Amino acid sequence: MRIIILPLSTASRLVIAQRTSSHALPPRFDDRLAQRAHNMWTTWESSTTWWKIKVTKWGNAAMDRIPYDEWSLKGVPRPPAGLLPTHPKKWWEFWKRNDDLRDRNLRDREFLMQSKRVPLVYPPGLIKDHEAAEFVRQLAEKGLPYHFKYMVLSLVGAPLTLPVALIPLIPNIPGFYLLYRAWSHWKAWEGAKVLKRIVDENKFVLEPSHVIEAVYRSEAPMVVDLPGGSKGEKMLLEDSQVTTLAKAMDAEEVQAELHRALAQVRVRIKKEAQQKMKEEDKTEKKT
Repeated sequence: MRIIILPLSTASRLVIAQRTSSHALPPRFDDRLAQRAHNMWTTWESSTTWWKIKVTKWGNAAMDRIPYDEWSLKGVPRPPAGLLPTHPKKWWEFWKRNDDLRDRNLRDREFLMQSKRVPLVYPPGLIKDHEAAEFVRQLAEKGLPYHFKYMVLSLVGAPLTLPVALIPLIPNIPGFYLLYRAWSHWKAWEGAKVLKRIVDENKFVLEPSHVIEAVYRSEAPMVVDLPGGSKGEKMLLEDSQVTTLAKAMDAEEVQAELHRALAQVRVRIKKEAQQKMKEEDKTEKKT
């Protein structure tokens, strides 16, 4: 596994977790279920049934609205055995003495110091060395309570959609969506825990990438003008650069994620500009 930080604008960054062959693990049960659901969704997208066409169109639009930070955390793979330390004490180990557990943890920690570390890749001209790991920490600490909260809320709301299942011929789409959102938040919460532990254990190895930085330098950044003549955020990455950037990272599978994140950043900037314009109009009217 390696972590890549990609600046989208002067105020937004995207974290991408890449799987590597040395960290490959067999898929879990939930991963296999997710793959089966993905295959079924792909079949529905090519279907001629009217309600399947409507559902897939609505579903794809809903996926695009999921924050890109959630997609980042969901993409964090499980760490290999030995990368992260074990918990100090499990509930079923009540019979073990604390001294025994402390000795075991010390042995684990010695093994961790000799285990492989996780590369943290970033463009050095756009992200400072001391900011890279700190940004990952902030992403993980923000995601832990947020995704746990909405995972619980989605699980609570899913049973409330059971009456929809009584409608003939049409599946319980709201219920399936809430279950998917619960799974998505759980995966993001799990990814946040992994990143937090890696940062806390100082397992990152900084790897500045001038190859990635060269892609950013290939086009001039777009400056978004805000009301009042002030300059707003600079879009540091454009859609036309996504394919080249994905090839530079040797991760062409992340192109859809990059396009989604860029679209969300542009929408946010537009909304902030409109909100600032409204506030300035109110101020002028009052004066």
